[in-house]
Amino acid sequence: MSRIKPPFTDFVIATDPELVRLERQIRILQEVAEIDMAAAEALSKDPARLLETADSFLRLAEEVTRAIAQAHRLRERYRHRRQKLEAERARRLAHARAAFLAAGSPPAGTRH
Repeated sequence: MSRIKPPFTDFVIATDPELVRLERQIRILQEVAEIDMAAAEALSKDPARLLETADSFLRLAEEVTRAIAQAHRLRERYRHRRQKLEAERARRLAHARAAFLAAGSPPAGTRH
């Protein structure tokens, strides 16, 4: 499974508590799914005991599916939240740029 690796962005976006929480929950769900998949794989390696372990295998498969589905839902929430924060950041920058230009910039010959 892929891990969320957000590109370098604004510090406020990178440290947003909701994004950090969602990222942590996604990571936990991915780890749980990986552990359950390894356990299911171990159960499937012994064909002689396949009938005995079928219930455990099916339970693990169901848990893996549930964890993956929940991680997907959280990833969508993460993506929406991040887009919202980035749009807000772009809006603030545009507003600041417009305010700066409205205030008037120094003449071109006085650049430092």
